[in-house]
Amino acid sequence: MRFRRGNRSTSRPVGTRLRLLGERVPALGFFALFAFLVMAVTPHWVPTAAAANSALRSLDGVNFGTDEFPCPDELRPRTEFWLRIFTEFERSQKVLHDQRYPWIIYEVIDVSGMEPDSASATENERIAFYQEQLDHMGSLSPSDYSAAQHRIATLLRDVPEEAKYTRAKERLRTQSGIRDNIRAGLVRSGRYMAYIHQTLARYGVPAEVAFLPHVESSFNPRAQSKAGASGLWQFTKGTAKLFMKVEGDIDERMDPYASSDAAARYLLNSYDKLGSWPLAVVSYNHGLAGVRRAMDALGTDDIARVLNEYDGPRFGFASQNFYCELLAAIEVGRNPQRYFGDIEIEPPALPVEFPLDHYVSFNALCMAFSMPRAEMSAWNPALGRSHVEGERHVPKGYVLRLPAETEDPQALYASIPSFELHAKAPRPRGHQVVAGDTLAKIAQRYRVSLADLRGMNGLEKSDRIYPGQVLALP
Repeated sequence: MRFRRGNRSTSRPVGTRLRLLGERVPALGFFALFAFLVMAVTPHWVPTAAAANSALRSLDGVNFGTDEFPCPDELRPRTEFWLRIFTEFERSQKVLHDQRYPWIIYEVIDVSGMEPDSASATENERIAFYQEQLDHMGSLSPSDYSAAQHRIATLLRDVPEEAKYTRAKERLRTQSGIRDNIRAGLVRSGRYMAYIHQTLARYGVPAEVAFLPHVESSFNPRAQSKAGASGLWQFTKGTAKLFMKVEGDIDERMDPYASSDAAARYLLNSYDKLGSWPLAVVSYNHGLAGVRRAMDALGTDDIARVLNEYDGPRFGFASQNFYCELLAAIEVGRNPQRYFGDIEIEPPALPVEFPLDHYVSFNALCMAFSMPRAEMSAWNPALGRSHVEGERHVPKGYVLRLPAETEDPQALYASIPSFELHAKAPRPRGHQVVAGDTLAKIAQRYRVSLADLRGMNGLEKSDRIYPGQVLALP
């Protein structure tokens, strides 16, 4: 999500795929591009959630929240905004809105069919247009407003701020729709949801948490963020190491089952420290210490006050909206047909879990369980390439995932020849350098420290390597 500032423009560009506020586009049905007018939140003011444009599908009948994850009136407009982002807008639609009060929407920009540079330029032009209008409005009398400025004034009329137009100018932000991602996530979720529910129940974590991967990864177990978060639950490496194995060439963040267990334990720990499931969810994005600072600063554990009033330097847009995104995801996850019609959700994939008693090669496991390498790898995505390609043995204690129909895994494991089973890790065979290799790439491939790789190969003073050279691995 990026906040873009671009070239200034005072007129609607010719030929762009824009639908300005108030336009009626019958072909779009209830997904028509719109202006969503409601009041803004302040600590002493509860905004309304009513739609101001008949082109906007009413959400009055939607009951957000549950006993464990309530949706106070103060958070309903913010939650409605995210439900619309999740269900009404595709990736090619950029919703231009107020960053503090996201349900105040100026315009929806359709960049479908555009090249990236053209789409970005169009987006920048529209942001610049509204910046200029807001800049002028601060010094104009309402009687001198243009039609566009009157429309903006109507959108912002209930924002109780001094110099509100000047402030609003600095809060313009675009949010891409993710309807397509959410739909794909609903399809994928069927594969993992049964396991996640079992795991949450085992730890006493509310079942609604099962919908959090819609927010984090759209249930894509291979998702990776620019911030370094990975997997279905989007753990960063530092946090992941507290709850699962992330070392060598094993990264359990990529395992949807191991990471589900870790997420449940993380949230349970946060709940034990904070005493609130909503705040535990916020900590998943903002960190436990960060949420404690917010509570201490405001002297409250009220979720609405924390989200609407706390202005800590690192409590940005993502943290402020994370809980409401979960509320929207719960609504979609419980009522997929309401928003997407009939969709075919993948069947559950409940694995057989088999802890290994020895260090054993990946090939030996594939042979014992009569599984192609690709299938075994798909069931065990935590295993990196060095394990799959036989350069390292799968370690003792690793929990092997196998298809549910696997019968008597202990007997199959016992069929592995004794010479393939090791009590200690066999020394890696090493890596033979090929053209294009660098020490950094090799360290990344085997998930080892670059410093350790240098030290083991006497390369502390130079990273120079050559094709055919065999490097020892830490």
